[in-house]
Amino acid sequence: MRPTLRADRAARPPRRAALTTAAAMLAALPVLPSATPAAAEAAPAKASVLLTNPSTKTYLSQQPSVAWKTGPAPSGSSASTITVDTTRKYQPMTGFGASFTDSSAWLVGTKLDSPQRDALMRDLFSRRDGIGLSVLRQPMGATDFTVGGNYSYDDMSAGTTDPTLAHFSIDHDRSYTIPLLKQAGRINPQLTVMATPWSAPGWMKTSDSMVKGQLKPDAYQVYADYFAKFLKAYAAAGVPVRYITPQNEPLYEPSTYPGMSMPADQAKTFVTRHLAPTLKAQGLSTRILGYDHNWDVTSYPESLYADPASARQVAGTAWHCYAGDVLAQSVVHNDYPNEPAFQTECSGGGWEGDERGSFAGAMDNVINGPRNWARSIVRWNLALDADNGPTNNGCLACRPVVTVAQDADGTWTYKPTADYWALAQASKFVRPGAHRVASNTLGKGSIEDVAFTNPDGSTALVTFNSGSTARTFHVRWGYRYFTHTLAAGAAATFTWTGEQHGRTSPAAIGSVDIPFRNPDGSKALITYDSGLLARQAQVRIGDQWLGHTLPTGASFTPPTDEVALPRDGWQASASASSTDDPPSKAIDGDPATRWSSGHGMQPGDWFQVDLGSKRTFSQIVLDSTASSGDFARQYEVYTSDDGTTWGQPIATGPGTTVTCILLPTTTARYIRVVNKASSGSWWSIHDLSVLAPDGKATINPGPTKGLQRTNAQLSDGTRLSVTYNASTRTAAFDVPWGDTTYSYRLPAGAAAILTTRPA
Repeated sequence: MRPTLRADRAARPPRRAALTTAAAMLAALPVLPSATPAAAEAAPAKASVLLTNPSTKTYLSQQPSVAWKTGPAPSGSSASTITVDTTRKYQPMTGFGASFTDSSAWLVGTKLDSPQRDALMRDLFSRRDGIGLSVLRQPMGATDFTVGGNYSYDDMSAGTTDPTLAHFSIDHDRSYTIPLLKQAGRINPQLTVMATPWSAPGWMKTSDSMVKGQLKPDAYQVYADYFAKFLKAYAAAGVPVRYITPQNEPLYEPSTYPGMSMPADQAKTFVTRHLAPTLKAQGLSTRILGYDHNWDVTSYPESLYADPASARQVAGTAWHCYAGDVLAQSVVHNDYPNEPAFQTECSGGGWEGDERGSFAGAMDNVINGPRNWARSIVRWNLALDADNGPTNNGCLACRPVVTVAQDADGTWTYKPTADYWALAQASKFVRPGAHRVASNTLGKGSIEDVAFTNPDGSTALVTFNSGSTARTFHVRWGYRYFTHTLAAGAAATFTWTGEQHGRTSPAAIGSVDIPFRNPDGSKALITYDSGLLARQAQVRIGDQWLGHTLPTGASFTPPTDEVALPRDGWQASASASSTDDPPSKAIDGDPATRWSSGHGMQPGDWFQVDLGSKRTFSQIVLDSTASSGDFARQYEVYTSDDGTTWGQPIATGPGTTVTCILLPTTTARYIRVVNKASSGSWWSIHDLSVLAPDGKATINPGPTKGLQRTNAQLSDGTRLSVTYNASTRTAAFDVPWGDTTYSYRLPAGAAAILTTRPA
């Protein structure tokens, strides 16, 4: 039940002295100087340091500057080194922010008095007096954080429709949401607004409700018109919207608050045949982002890029942080290197523990999102009350950026949370248009970091100690360095001006940059490090692991045709099963039935097939199509002759909706597939096939025009062979694979990475 908030506001004088300490803290901070040409050429003498440490209640506090030194780090020093290379530039930043959900806007717009509200807005959006947030992701209608129940911009009574949108209106948002959006834009003219629906109006859906259901096929065009009306109405109200997504979390249908299923094929149809043409026809320049869901299903956004029709209309991928891991952003970037990434929702909450745990979770998002190509970092609710509400039958423990609540005498005030201070470590110092630049990270349990160069040439390095003890480290930039010690759980942002002098070894960063050239002269840049090896399929051949990436839409086929082995005599077993979905249903040849684990995926879950006798095979196919999202997130394959002795894995890699596991020609009786990652989804297999070569040559003709190739090597000896398709059509090339040759077909704009490393 939504908590009842006291709305009584006695005629007290404004309590300006009670304004959050954030305003006073921020006012005391220096404004970063712009780098003049002379300053840019001069060697910086010192770097500024801004510290947040929840353990000591220190928040964005100016610390003594650190002095640059020249030459190598002190001999015998045990401190580790973070190297920053500002000559290696990556994605431009849109910025950092959150969402004025209906609950957030209601609290800020109706509960805070005018002085408090103005102070909060300055604290949030002003670069000089606040933390300079520059992105707002706005719900189009009700969400799980809405006051007064579900609403859309065209609600109709049950059983009635409005195909001409005669009843369309954004009046609900005019009272307190739109005024705040306009005020934010006045304070920060570089503000970017995104918009996303949780649901279409109920009359457009199969459920006739904003809860659950899909978009009716005959409602695709009217829903596109609904978007256009929204964009025009918001622009007329003074809030231009730069990006939209077709659907929030399209693979999830909540049962208690607005939501709508929109599988990838439906999204492609809606975007290419309806939404994009409608925006163009009505002169709207708003760009469309795809997906808007979690890291654990990369095939959804990639399918939008693999289809030439949708690829032309989608301006990037919107990501959420609630399942999978952030490396998915780098995987998709390397598969389709021209396509931008945006993190559009990531909420912290009570599950993270105390303030220190909350700050750690938010800093992980702030640092590792951009390290993996995100142009924006958007938290969830900008403001909630002391009970993390008002809610609309949704999350009860989600944490806001600021808490708006009544103090002891009933006056409404606000207080920053850990999210505010984590965002501040980047948003105050990283301006829209800044580029992320190269830096190594010391990793989990040590100093994590991300670096940026601003449009004026100044540099910001954001660091966080995710370990349990204080850490001393060096920061090297060209031939200069400084040394700093950071307490456990603390964050420090270092800023400086000037140009880098001296080259940086790629080994110091730990990654290699692999640039390609597009026909229009732009650059397609791939970056690879050893952490990405686990995210690609690999097979053990002799004394080597051979790996390959496989973007959605690509194929990697052997030189001979393969046929499915007959299933006579097969028996299946599993580590656990749902009562209704036993293992036998994965091998019954009926794609409508399935085996399911019966619980959220856990490392160590396994599914096993006894082929009845020793058989020779070269591929395993796990099909989970009919249970979208229920595939093993990471797998290993083992074989055995007796079902007892398994030895080392012969293959490993990430799963997808249809997981095709290529193997060297293998002879065994037993096959075991082991899940290696966690997910809230069950593991389901609707059909398991085992394929064997039939000896007939495969004919794989295909154009090679537009292919660009290069080789690289990581510092650990892993060799890379990278092929990029710069053309506008699918291209093919041959790949040596063990003692044979495979054929790789690569969609336009995609890249293939082949790796070789010792077993």
